[in-house]
Amino acid sequence: MANNLKVEMETPDFMELLGLRPGGEHDPLNVWVPVVMSLMVGVALVLFSRMVTRKLEKVPGKAQGLTESIVEGLSNFFYGVLGEHAHRYVPLLGSLFLYILLMNYWAMIPGMGAATSKLSTTVGLAGIVFCVTHYEGCRAHGVGGYLKHFFGEPLWLAPLMFPIHVIGEFARPLSLSLRLFGNIMGEDTLVAVMVSIGVFLWSLVKVPLPIQFPLYFLGLLAGLIQAVVFSLLSSIYIGGAVGAFEEHGDEDEEHGHEGHDPGAHAHAH
Repeated sequence: MANNLKVEMETPDFMELLGLRPGGEHDPLNVWVPVVMSLMVGVALVLFSRMVTRKLEKVPGKAQGLTESIVEGLSNFFYGVLGEHAHRYVPLLGSLFLYILLMNYWAMIPGMGAATSKLSTTVGLAGIVFCVTHYEGCRAHGVGGYLKHFFGEPLWLAPLMFPIHVIGEFARPLSLSLRLFGNIMGEDTLVAVMVSIGVFLWSLVKVPLPIQFPLYFLGLLAGLIQAVVFSLLSSIYIGGAVGAFEEHGDEDEEHGHEGHDPGAHAHAH
């Protein structure tokens, strides 16, 4: 009885909704499709990067110019968040952004699917961010220094603050994975439903009605937003672990004092 009431968090694809292929966790295709799709995205990114960087030119062509613009834009974005710490994390965060963005858009190619519509994919990505965050926190402050902030101040509140901080740290990858999974799964499911409705209408009026096409424009925007949110939150988590925002605050305070120093202002003139 309990097995019959089990609800699976899996995205139905076009074939399942049309009744042409049974779904379920025991279907081998449901297990391997996100793995294959994510590998295809990774290979596509590697091949494109290899093609563009194989022969760099002083006067860049279209592909090299586009790539340089993307890299520069991502660098400026993450430097705005992390400051001088960004040079260490731009390769990781930029790769996460591009990887997630392309996986979100992959489902728009006929016959392909978005690996980010599967919870296993998003949990894996969030797990990477979780491990990097705490590794970099320990590297920057030492294991003891990093763990110290979990206890908070004053120290007598440690029995209360420590479990709260630990729960908060584990809630971060959970929220990252569920947010990305939920949005992309909902988008893919809606498109699949529209396709099934279009097929049903075609069986009645014998006229193709691609009513799912307007949703593709919404999918382009939603896929970009989700990639930005995931990479931005990842940079905030890593920056908080290494103390980047505390240093930003100290620098802003110093700049504020300099701005109110009449002598410094006169010297600048």
